[in-house]
Amino acid sequence: MNDRYDSVILHFIARVVMAPLIIVFGLYVLLHGELSPGGGFQAGAIVAAALLLVRLALGNRQAALRIPQGLLIWLACIGLGIYMFGGILPLILGANFLDYAPIPVEWYNQFAGEHRTPRAMGILIIEVGVFLGVVAVLVLIYDLIAGSSRQ
Repeated sequence: MNDRYDSVILHFIARVVMAPLIIVFGLYVLLHGELSPGGGFQAGAIVAAALLLVRLALGNRQAALRIPQGLLIWLACIGLGIYMFGGILPLILGANFLDYAPIPVEWYNQFAGEHRTPRAMGILIIEVGVFLGVVAVLVLIYDLIAGSSRQ
């Protein structure tokens, strides 16, 4: 369905310039999701867009060799597992489901001078799970629609 374009400039711009910048922006959206607009779903959609940009520029066959379908399924399952772990951990610690206050994880960023509370760290755990799941599922959906499903 999607053939490789024979443009060296397009390959360079997509792989070396655009995709890394889009991925860095997606990671920024992920890490600042509890403080500003954004989060795991938005960051996952942004990073998946970067991966799909490379797939569109290189063609499905060559780009699909880099991330096999089995690995995408595993990443989606790991993302769901992280989300479940982040929700069940407060239950184990005696709080409600998805209540992050009793999670004993805190982080102090010495460069920014900010202290992240356990609630913010719990949200980050949940957002990482959502991020992995969204990236894997969106790329997997594109691969299946484009007909490049490889085991």
